Amino acid sequence: MLAIAPMVLALEACDSVSPQPKLRVGDWGGDHVALVVEATRVTFFFDCADGSIDGPPDVLTDGSFDTNGVYVRGGNAQGVDRTPRAARYIGRVVGKHITFTRVLIDGSEPNATFDAAFGAPAGIIACD
Repeated sequence: MLAIAPMVLALEACDSVSPQPKLRVGDWGGDHVALVVEATRVTFFFDCADGSIDGPPDVLTDGSFDTNGVYVRGGNAQGVDRTPRAARYIGRVVGKHITFTRVLIDGSEPNATFDAAFGAPAGIIACD
């Protein structure tokens, strides 16, 4: 009976699930991009534009995600059409790094890919 106990413990250890990757709450930055990740929302800041998704994205065990959100052109520029456009944000999170592509559903702008790191400064160009 005592020989069975270590085997049961070994099986339970194999049964444990690895932690699910997730997008850390806080500020992320990179060239031409910033993300502010909150528990209920992710806000993206781009050169002369911004976007958002409700809630953090559902990140799969391999770190990938594909979620719907919005994209708004104009940033802080005056007189720009700031109509929100449907967008997809498709990417991958690996530890403190994220790479993602913003895809506008209507195809009105080319897809754009960004890299950012948790806690890194954002390199966003302001609009006039």
